[in-house]
Amino acid sequence: MTVKHLSSRTYVIVWLVLMALTLVSYLLSLAHLGPADVVAALLIATAKTVLVLLFFMHLIEQRFANALPVIVASLLLGLLILLIITDVTARGTTSVAPLPPAPPPRAAPAPP
Repeated sequence: MTVKHLSSRTYVIVWLVLMALTLVSYLLSLAHLGPADVVAALLIATAKTVLVLLFFMHLIEQRFANALPVIVASLLLGLLILLIITDVTARGTTSVAPLPPAPPPRAAPAPP
């Protein structure tokens, strides 16, 4: 089976896109978006990971059966991350009022 390889131009374009995503990630880290920081960073990291998997690991050139283990592993990792997020957000974080100070100990009666 003959596999069509990608041109050097494609690799340069993908590399430039990866560099652009790195710059966007850096600029977003300076923006201080609050809770959206993590979401934005994970989305950018996911996009960069997909590009590396498809082009630099040559999964785009392979049959689907060869890419299936990577896809399944990625889905399982995503599921684990989702379960961790739901576990952390579902925990009851009740604030307990501070206990009142204990009364001072009584002095023992003097022996007769």
